[in-house]
Amino acid sequence: MPARTITVFRRLRRVLPMLACAALPAVSHASHEVPVYTVNIAARTPEALAQAMRAALVRATGHRQVATDPALAPLVAAAETYVLGYLPDRLGARQVMFDGPRIDQAIRAAGLSVWSPERPFTLVVLNPAPRQRAQAGDAAAINQAAEARGLPISIVPLSVRDASGRLLSAESLLATVHRFSAEQLLVGHPVQTTSSLQGAPSGGSAQFAPPMPASPSIAAPSPDGAGAPGDAGQSGVWRWTLVTPFMTRHFTGSISTGIDATVNLLAPPVEATAADQVSEVRVRIDGIATLPDYARVETMLAAVPGVERSTVARVHGATALFHLWARGGAETVGPMLASSPRLKRIAASGGLAFRYAPAEQDLDETPAPDELDVSR
Repeated sequence: MPARTITVFRRLRRVLPMLACAALPAVSHASHEVPVYTVNIAARTPEALAQAMRAALVRATGHRQVATDPALAPLVAAAETYVLGYLPDRLGARQVMFDGPRIDQAIRAAGLSVWSPERPFTLVVLNPAPRQRAQAGDAAAINQAAEARGLPISIVPLSVRDASGRLLSAESLLATVHRFSAEQLLVGHPVQTTSSLQGAPSGGSAQFAPPMPASPSIAAPSPDGAGAPGDAGQSGVWRWTLVTPFMTRHFTGSISTGIDATVNLLAPPVEATAADQVSEVRVRIDGIATLPDYARVETMLAAVPGVERSTVARVHGATALFHLWARGGAETVGPMLASSPRLKRIAASGGLAFRYAPAEQDLDETPAPDELDVSR
């Protein structure tokens, strides 16, 4: 190897850790703060306030069953005492603002968990796209489910398949998703049955049109949109694929199953325990050879369910030491990291240690869907 090449390589090895440490914290832009306690309300009546409080509790925890949990019944009954004010939203509908810190405190006092309002921004793609008359109803149903569960989303037109009809690699999809300040992608495929795709897949490369933000006020679905010939529609069966920097999951169910299953993966367990407390975890990752590898690993760690924050503590050669702040600590994070196809656990003293394998994930849709309870 020429001497000049060796010198350049050595300089790159010295500057790479500094570049990585400087670049990685920018990953946090993929999370959006959800206005959990600003809720649409029909009128300033005790009944409407009680219903708005139930909606706020679901969004605060991520779980539907808390709306009727006896432990939170006093909050619903005294909803008016938690009101900070009222305001119109951008479409003119009335909204109520509740006192979030007080309600969070009451939820925790009841032994339940509170989901951080900083939540991963998720792009949703319907592929193949529904027919025109079904599209508005399907989008409204998805937006309504996301609004109810407190997941920030944007429905976007995106080609997610290659010329052969297979989903593009996770690497390709996430690279485009991150350029639009999102953290993960949820792809819905309308199907006739749980095993037969409806309609021909669209090919092409992953190119975005401008995102279409979800509206906080959900219009009623079009009566002729569901069940239209050639579309699964709201009443049909959907195959959902969730692609995150950390994992890929498949779900089969209704138009709202993708949102429900995604929230069930991300939100903390409904009942708080000592094991769910946020604590620091040190994770060593070997095999990081390039700056893109550093960025991918940091993005992966930040996307692990339960991880609220991650930083790079030290970089030496191809090894990086990360500090994570996560629910459940090492006992929860360790098995999750070990389940990633890109991380192989290695023996080490004092903390978790893994070797990074930069192989692209296969998003083949043939495996059986995950068996997850999406009714929460």
